Amino acid sequence: MDENRTPATGAAESMLPNMSAKVYPRKDPKHEKGSVLAYASVDLGGCFAVTGIKIVEGKDGPFVAMPQRLGKDRQHRDICFPTTAAMREAMNTIVMDAYRGELEQQAVRAAQAVERLSERGATKPSVRDALQNAVKDAAARPAPAVSKSMSQGAR
Repeated sequence: MDENRTPATGAAESMLPNMSAKVYPRKDPKHEKGSVLAYASVDLGGCFAVTGIKIVEGKDGPFVAMPQRLGKDRQHRDICFPTTAAMREAMNTIVMDAYRGELEQQAVRAAQAVERLSERGATKPSVRDALQNAVKDAAARPAPAVSKSMSQGAR
């Protein structure tokens, strides 16, 4: 019977399982309806996974919302949730750190894409520039001498 009881606070922190989180940001939350910034899943010690976690933009900033189901009374109820404050804090920290890391990776990828595009634009002339250069070259060349021969219909 004692094995089902929650241990003291100091012992509870040492008993937390190793956790990892994967975050899946929405394409562009600013242009989509709703306040969901990303979805996440958490792996608890390689033995249990929680999916359907949301990172939601709230009045006081983003927060972690556990998976929910709409009840018969039209109220949202969490399907699974941490039962201790230490576990809740650990899950929130893991998920929010993974979210911030994903945002940083997206920013780096976007900067690299802009850099590649600017390099490509500097080394590859546009079609318009190529046509303008061809017109300038043609205008700079002297006109070829015209000599009519019998085959071309000289009279």
